[in-house]
Amino acid sequence: MLGSPKLEAAMQATIRNGGSKTGKGKKRRADALEDVDRNDFFLDEDKADISDAEEIDEIEESAEQKRLRLSKKMVEDHRSVFREREYDEEEGEHDAIAESLQQATMQSMGRLQRKIASKVRLPDLRQLSSAEASTSGRGRLTRCHRLSLTALAVTSDDSTAFSVSKDGSIFQTDIESGKRVRFDIERADQNTTDTADGGAPDWVKKGPRKAGRNSLLAAAVSDDGHYLAVGGGDKCVHVWDIRSHEYIQGFPGHRDIVSGLAFRQGTHELFSASFDRSVKTWSLDDRAYVDTLLGHQSEVLSIDLLRQERAVTAGHDHTCRVWKVPEESQLIFRSHATAVDCVRYITGTQWVSGASDGSLAVWSQMKKRPVSVVRGAHTPASDDVAAAGAGTVGGDAASWVQSVAVCHGSDLVASGAADGLIRLWAVQEGHTGAQALSPLGGLPARGFVNALHIARSARFVLAGMGQEPRLGRWARDGLAKNGLLLHQLSLEEDVAERALL
Repeated sequence: MLGSPKLEAAMQATIRNGGSKTGKGKKRRADALEDVDRNDFFLDEDKADISDAEEIDEIEESAEQKRLRLSKKMVEDHRSVFREREYDEEEGEHDAIAESLQQATMQSMGRLQRKIASKVRLPDLRQLSSAEASTSGRGRLTRCHRLSLTALAVTSDDSTAFSVSKDGSIFQTDIESGKRVRFDIERADQNTTDTADGGAPDWVKKGPRKAGRNSLLAAAVSDDGHYLAVGGGDKCVHVWDIRSHEYIQGFPGHRDIVSGLAFRQGTHELFSASFDRSVKTWSLDDRAYVDTLLGHQSEVLSIDLLRQERAVTAGHDHTCRVWKVPEESQLIFRSHATAVDCVRYITGTQWVSGASDGSLAVWSQMKKRPVSVVRGAHTPASDDVAAAGAGTVGGDAASWVQSVAVCHGSDLVASGAADGLIRLWAVQEGHTGAQALSPLGGLPARGFVNALHIARSARFVLAGMGQEPRLGRWARDGLAKNGLLLHQLSLEEDVAERALL
């Protein structure tokens, strides 16, 4: 029907990967194909009678029908792109479309891996003096927050960073120039109308506050750069319009601190994690609460998503959990560490986590235990400490992994603690996917690395620094500075790779 076995196979793979598998997959798929053809026939016959788009939206559509419709649309979109090109044979066009479809499907599932970790070139800290390693020449620090920075969110084009702090402030920073703009949170007093008492939320109310209620601990920005979501000690999720810097709405619902926020890629669907052991979903298009995901037995500390409707969370209950949102189910993965503080997806089925015992773990959805564990990933070595000019924090506090980051669609990973270095790692792959982390080196960072981000081009690493750890005050480095630390990365000259980036 499609003219090529490869094209037909690519479309079938696209349909299969669009959603979950069921026990009656073959029967449902056949029924869906028959129903879609029948619905398309009647829609064509009654097209003249349907004048309002809302009537079309009211037609019930099953999950299989939706996947088939979107797959057909994807094939047509790719066919239209290649239609203007000339091919010697029709089969050549079909092969090109099939390859393009396969590439798009891999990207949407987060399985497309760019091999760039081997191209990263880091300075040899042993050859630098302590003063040279800690100067701005080895990283540019932008001072903005009065207290420790706790979270950061970066736009999809890696041009703008949004950071939040324990002092409740929000800053927008241009990464290239370092120019910063502070959000006027007091204006939210005038724009908030959807709170329970009809007034401003506790987060922006003037007057005495309980300790920690004005702290912000999480931030996320939508892919299109329209919305910024922040949350923290007041138990609410607050949404801002980035373009106008206007406060849109505060979403109450959590019963404890909001510890993590993440947008599903390409959508305005927001996920929030909290100390109340729940994960909630919100629709910013409808500005409404959607659902609550329950399962964690203790505080949820971190959350991450890619394009699929699957969220990975980490908590204080020894576990990482993968939430299959459409199926309303979860997969439980048990860790050796008491608290898994941070988690980030490597691909759609693999992720990396950092724990309170200083370990980094690589996980696969196919195994209940970590595929690989790096013990003492941030245990300070004497030569590294001397080179980086590490602070006075020592012992377990220095090795506690506070943050991890993954370069989107690549094999480059970064982790941060309080040992004076941001450590970079390469994901070593086996026949089943990610297998282990191989150390690449470190970048000087004085203080607690409470948040991390790697540019999609792998040209820089951005770190949120603080004198105190993100979720407590159990240690302090008085000589550290609160702010955004930018480290430029050098990559090997590669024309082909640079074209891909």
